[in-house]
Amino acid sequence: MRTGEEGDLDAALRAAGHPPAGLPGTDDPDRLAEALDVDLGGSPLTNTLPVRRLNLGRAPADQPRTITAAWVLLPGLAVLPAEQVYTSLGPGRVRYASDSFTADVDVDPEGFVVRYPGLAERIDPR
Repeated sequence: MRTGEEGDLDAALRAAGHPPAGLPGTDDPDRLAEALDVDLGGSPLTNTLPVRRLNLGRAPADQPRTITAAWVLLPGLAVLPAEQVYTSLGPGRVRYASDSFTADVDVDPEGFVVRYPGLAERIDPR
């Protein structure tokens, strides 16, 4: 049996004589007990949550903070715990790291992400 992310998994499972998978998420919610933030895959907006909560946009440089985020994989909507490290690089700049991935992110004075290299950049609304 095979189904794509865009297909109807429950219908494919039922057709093959299996019970439906149900709603996406995590099979063990306790794995997310430490997660105070959510990270929606591919969305720089969700990096704003820990940056603001930890006040990293205004923190002195070189103060790494390790968090656990509820990482929502897209488009499948599986939810996994993800250890992430945020390090202030001085006012307006934060380094984000998870596993082997690293990005230096620019934030405004309120801690909202304004530039995430290779992913997004806020434009002037004028």
